[in-house]
This record gives sequence, structure tokens and C-alpha cells, in this order.
Amino acid sequence: MPKRRLRNLPAGRQANLPLGTKKYMKTVGIIGGFGPAATAQFYLKLTAKTRAHIIVRHVLVPQKLEHDALVHGKNLDAFIPLLTSAAADLEHHGADLIVLPCNTLHVHEDVIRRSASVPFISIIDATAQFLLNHHISRVGFLGSRVTIQENLFKKHVNNINFVTVPADVQKEIDTGLDQFVRNQNPTKLQKALTNAFIVLTTEYVTDVLLACTDFGGFCPKIPGMRIHDTVDILVSATVNML
Repeated sequence: MPKRRLRNLPAGRQANLPLGTKKYMKTVGIIGGFGPAATAQFYLKLTAKTRAHIIVRHVLVPQKLEHDALVHGKNLDAFIPLLTSAAADLEHHGADLIVLPCNTLHVHEDVIRRSASVPFISIIDATAQFLLNHHISRVGFLGSRVTIQENLFKKHVNNINFVTVPADVQKEIDTGLDQFVRNQNPTKLQKALTNAFIVLTTEYVTDVLLACTDFGGFCPKIPGMRIHDTVDILVSATVNML
């Protein structure tokens, strides 16, 4: 089939396409590495639902920096240059939109948005809208220490009751998450999440929000309890944007 170059594509995006092609396939830019397993899950779930081009910018995060954030909730500003550099790089290489499959680092969402001119799909916005659309007014809230303390979702939907776990259980989650991100050993994280679900059952919670993209697959299945994974929510929001 004869081919021609489309002149109406943005600079750097022209390609040889079949005659009659009216649209070019959009490119999703993923800021990855926070942590790698979550990036991989997001990628796999996205490719199962769309044929969009995908660029992954894997950020190498210093281990101490990641440990300080997950366990102690400190030095978060040190992530800013890593995030903004990744966003700018993704746009430079042709991303039409950018996503960050990490709840914790959405504390820097505004900074990421300013570092690129293409749309940034917020996992916070998408999840808040999901909760509203499904008329969920009370939800178990599981995430990293920073995510729980900041609760960016609450700023979008202040009429929802977010039920958290006690401090000792949260500490177990943070320690388990840190170990999983460092060496991919999910043992402590899985045990901590099981304990968290036991607590939530005593609170008669029927909906649980996994506000950490590394939690999927490590939670117990409890009859009558619905789990809402922010990875899945972000995938759906990305597909809708495309």
C-alpha cells in the first residue's frame, strides 16, 4: 500500500502512515521507578486495554531517599528534580500525556504539571471521581505513611469518611512496603496488609481503597469487602483520556 507523510502531525511526530490515515496514535509517557513493580503492573494493565504508544522513563531512586520517604515520611522535596526531569524528558520524546503510577509522590503533582506542557493525568483526581461516581461515602484507606497523612483525596471529596488503621499497623505497612520496594520480598507487606484488613473488618468497612500502587495482589479476599485499586483507576482514566 502506498504511504505518505502526514504534514499535520506535531513536530517530531511525523511518520510514514498508510494513505487514508486521519489520526495518529497518541503516546503515553510513564514516570516509572516509584517502585518498579507498580510501574510494570500499570504498563501491563494499560497495554491490555489500549494500543497506544507507551514511553517509560525509569527513574533511578537512591535507596536511602526511598527509605526515608516510605518509613519516615521525610525528604520528599528531594524527589522534585527526579520527577520534573522525567516529565520534561517524556514530553521531549513525544509523550502526549504523562502519568505517575505512585500515590505518595502526587504530593508534588503541581510541580510535575508545571514541568511539562502536555496533560498530566492525576491518580488523585481520577480516584476522587471514581469514589464519587460509585457513591462511596465511607472507605477503608490503605497507603504509605505520606499518603495517609496528606490524604490528597480528602481535599477533592471532603464528604467521604476515610477509615485508617492504627499507628502500629501503619508502621508495619510502611516497613513492609520499604522491604518490598528494596528487594521485591512481599512477605512483611502481605502480613501487614492482612492485619490491616482484619482491623477494617472490625470497623465494618465494605469498601477498601488501595492508595498505594504496590499493594495489588497482596491483600486478602474477604467476603462482602470490595477492593478498589488505584492502579486500575489510573489505567481507566488514561484510556478515557486517549
